Amino acid sequence: MRGWKIQARKLIRLVSKSAAVSKFARMVEEEVAFREGASSFPRGFDGPEGNTRFADYTHYSGTTESAGDREVAPVFPLYTDAEMAAAVTELRAMLSQDSSPECRQALRSDFADAIRSFAGAWFQRIDYPRHGIASTSDPSLAYIDEGGFNRLAQRLTSLEACLLRPWPKWHYIRPLLPPVQDKTVLEIGSSNGFFSFRFAELGARQVTGVEIVRRTHESSLWSRDVLGLRNVRFLHTDFLLDLSLPAHDVVFLSEVHNHFLFPFYGLLRLVNLARETLILDTVSSDTPRHGIELSSGWHHASGRIIYHSFELTSGMILDFLSLIGIRPARVTRYCAPDESRHNLYRIDTRGVDAERVARAYPEFLQSVIDLKFRT
Repeated sequence: MRGWKIQARKLIRLVSKSAAVSKFARMVEEEVAFREGASSFPRGFDGPEGNTRFADYTHYSGTTESAGDREVAPVFPLYTDAEMAAAVTELRAMLSQDSSPECRQALRSDFADAIRSFAGAWFQRIDYPRHGIASTSDPSLAYIDEGGFNRLAQRLTSLEACLLRPWPKWHYIRPLLPPVQDKTVLEIGSSNGFFSFRFAELGARQVTGVEIVRRTHESSLWSRDVLGLRNVRFLHTDFLLDLSLPAHDVVFLSEVHNHFLFPFYGLLRLVNLARETLILDTVSSDTPRHGIELSSGWHHASGRIIYHSFELTSGMILDFLSLIGIRPARVTRYCAPDESRHNLYRIDTRGVDAERVARAYPEFLQSVIDLKFRT
């Protein structure tokens, strides 16, 4: 019996001890049958609701031969209802401070005028405790859209999510992070610097944020100087093209990978830059099947493209990671229980070089996986 089957059978025996989860055991049995050659997706998992139910428990990589051992990639809920209820209370209390007399007074200061000088660039809420104000305390400065995953599955309004972003997301990302004290951290798509500042507060030795939008990058430099965080630096460069970026202990990105024009190359580059851990918070369809969908947004009057996003399935992401040397068992996936398109992958990249040697790639793949560019 192959490795993935052994793990699946062990899982079945474990969960079958409880009558409450016997249904889950049957689900796993169906998935095993599917991996052994069933011609259709296991009954009971069809449609978005079925995909979510499946993701709440487990996910098997190996829908193609790219994942040789068909290992289990463990999956856990990204958050619980109780955790999010507590987060919403705390977040709304934070937002209420913007209506306080002290904040209203601060909004008339020269410091507030400095914040306004970056109008149009504030996608994130950056707090300045010494000044009693935040970058989005003036709602007219916040980037307003539907709020996305910062709405916490509709627990917050779109406006609340946009004014607080990305504090809502930080509530559930923070407990899932590896220890970063004395580590080097690289953030791709650092925007106004929110996550980079949080990593510095958690004790990272050096934090590097990479941002391609110039004005947004400039706002992060200004905030860093205001906050006095000397171990944080921000680079204005394109992560996909700048091969001078060095490897870091931890690499982090949140809802950025899906905007890469070359998502597979981007994922390979991320793995190659992460010495220990890659944290990938992204949009991905929650199914073990392979698929990729491109969405583009256009300004109809001018014909200008304003948005694009590639949405890969979890099965495709996990199998591609396996192809480039990350075995499924080294990937822990966290799935939002009430949002089947939101997944966070915690990827253990240690030992990837040895794994690639063991794979003995054919010559036409080896140089690409090593990213040996020629100029």
